[in-house]
Amino acid sequence: MDPAEDLAQVSVNSLVKYRECEGNHLVHWKTNGFASFFNVLLENNPKSFLTEHVLLNKEVIKIVWDQTGDSKDRGKVKLFCADSSRFTADHVILTVSIGVLKETYQTLFKPSLPLCKINCLETIPMGTCQKIIIKFPNKWWPDEVKDFSFVWTDEDKKTLPKEFPFGPIRNERSWLEDIFGFYTVDSDPNILLGWLVGSMEFFLLVNGFLRSKWGTNPHFLGTYSYVGVEMEAREATREDLAKPLVVDGKEVVLFAGEATHSCYFSTVHGAVESGWREADRLIERSYKSRRHKVVIVGAGIAGLAAATKLLENKIDDFLLLEAQEEAGGRIKTVQIGNKPIDLGAQWMHGKSNPLYDLAKEKQLISDEMSEEGLGLYVRSNGKIVDKFMVDKVAFKVGQILEGCSKLVSENSGCTALGTILEQHFFRYLEEHVPDESEAEVMKELYDWHVRFQVIDNSCKDLSKLSAKRWADYVCLDDEAHANMKHGYQSLVQLLLDGLPDNQVKFNTEVTKISFSPQSEIKLDLLAGGSIVCEHLILTPSLGVLKEFQGLSNVLPESLMVNIANMGFASICKVYLFYDRKWWGDSQGFQLLWSSDHNATWQRHITGFDEVFNHENTLMTWVGGDSVREVERLPAEEVGKQCTELLRTFLPNYSVPEPMEVIRTQWLSNPFIKGSYSHITPECDDCNAGINALKQPVLVDGVPRILLAGEAIHSSHYSTTHGAYESGLDQAQVLCDFLLENKPAI
Repeated sequence: MDPAEDLAQVSVNSLVKYRECEGNHLVHWKTNGFASFFNVLLENNPKSFLTEHVLLNKEVIKIVWDQTGDSKDRGKVKLFCADSSRFTADHVILTVSIGVLKETYQTLFKPSLPLCKINCLETIPMGTCQKIIIKFPNKWWPDEVKDFSFVWTDEDKKTLPKEFPFGPIRNERSWLEDIFGFYTVDSDPNILLGWLVGSMEFFLLVNGFLRSKWGTNPHFLGTYSYVGVEMEAREATREDLAKPLVVDGKEVVLFAGEATHSCYFSTVHGAVESGWREADRLIERSYKSRRHKVVIVGAGIAGLAAATKLLENKIDDFLLLEAQEEAGGRIKTVQIGNKPIDLGAQWMHGKSNPLYDLAKEKQLISDEMSEEGLGLYVRSNGKIVDKFMVDKVAFKVGQILEGCSKLVSENSGCTALGTILEQHFFRYLEEHVPDESEAEVMKELYDWHVRFQVIDNSCKDLSKLSAKRWADYVCLDDEAHANMKHGYQSLVQLLLDGLPDNQVKFNTEVTKISFSPQSEIKLDLLAGGSIVCEHLILTPSLGVLKEFQGLSNVLPESLMVNIANMGFASICKVYLFYDRKWWGDSQGFQLLWSSDHNATWQRHITGFDEVFNHENTLMTWVGGDSVREVERLPAEEVGKQCTELLRTFLPNYSVPEPMEVIRTQWLSNPFIKGSYSHITPECDDCNAGINALKQPVLVDGVPRILLAGEAIHSSHYSTTHGAYESGLDQAQVLCDFLLENKPAI
């Protein structure tokens, strides 16, 4: 029975969405009615449970669920009661009726609820069914009669207000029309129970007469929910109503009650199951007393690889924790026009690695390769530089870079790449290019290569790059820009699908790492609780490791020094989507700046490149100190300034406004803090760098903590396959130890 005021309010999908349980739907409790169920729930709890855990007469009038700033209350929920009492909690399970939420949500929650939740509260209906209980001195109806169902004729409806004028009458309609029957009850043979559903209120003063008042009780405001027409029209779902309010990956306010159950709404068992559901959600997140042989922090490509390697070696007592809501780390693929586009890692750099082999085996790699630096090289005055000059400078810069490790000794031990590159290129100009106008063009081309290397190496400037270690990075073949058919996320999903679901936990941020007296590792979680493990594989980005508070408590000083000395910065991608390919067959544009141009964030752009699989799209890269500025600007403003820049450099083109702009924000992401690593001159000074980061942290000869990720691979740093190989290698170190020290059976 749907408690609507009118049948027109009930959706035709009501019978479809409600699921009936098997068996008799009219089962009675033997004694004490439904109050017996409370005894069942409490029977396994001590007698003091109610007095210790339940506070009565506490009307909550305000729930502050998102504490702003970095205060100690961040992630806590504050509850304010009508009697001026206050409570603070890590989590709140809200079980009040949807009728109360409808009436109070605008003032109850601070800040306001998300629009999706408001849509549910405004449209999921709460109705009222009233019970009328009449006890007679004796049973006046025959034994074989169990109920009286009323069928009102049109004539009955006309005469009711006159023949029975008691109670409310509206629009010449009696409240009696809303009574559809009286029924016997097993507990007392002299009682008839009537049901009334409708919009009218009534007040009847008869001895031995009881009626329910759920609709006017301010703490209920109705009996139960149903499927309404407006609910369907506005696509409100009970699943959305049940979604918790989340702050920093932690469920702070959870919703339970019959209205939140997808198929058993309007029932007591639906309410019970919803309460269990939310309690289980918190129990699952708390991980209290949970212990594992191995914990992996970070579900990027390195963490996924490490987990895969553990499973291959039949080590299945592990847990993979990810602070974000999905796996991938610095890999993120989105769909634009039903085609994938990568906001993070974009290309596979080289074929000679196991990640390429895996992607090739699963047919994830496209036959179409990409390349950088294509298209027209355009000066700020709109003139295009001929290809011979472009290739000439590219050859010379490449020649210097290829020999820079050797050139270090010729520069009095200077190991900064920027210094060596500048000295040798400008010496070449002085000795071989006497024509000033030609030299000016070559300087602009040289400046383009400097910007390109800043972006390619994800550094602030070239003084941050080691010339001595330049040759450490290895790509043995020329396939440095292999595209993924379905985006890089397809590779992440492939690895994720190979892991047990219950061993990968998302939205789980680690806030502290410490050693126990037994040399085990304790991980404290933002959501509350902790995890203890014997071995830990840390795969967060180098940017996160640099800023993780308290890491020095578990890592030796030498390792902390190398983390500090290794370089890690950010680059930004900007995608400009157009309705047509307005640049024709030019393949894109590379921008050559004059030396007197004002310094703006656009000055750090190399150019605008075509995008694989998106023929009407251009992409630009931003590097250096400008990344932070670009990430703070609205995407629309970034697109506007890119358009102005293109129109300045390309006066002979009709450059339209883009239809859509996507700008990446890896530097601003607190779980990434940048793009990828590079080797700095400071790593030369300490003669360590990546090789030192690979060494496990030993406690009494036991490898307790290992680092993995792109920054931990000595020759493939800054790449996804380097991260993948690092995860495999470090996990194998752990597997070898565990298998060698496996207890005898």
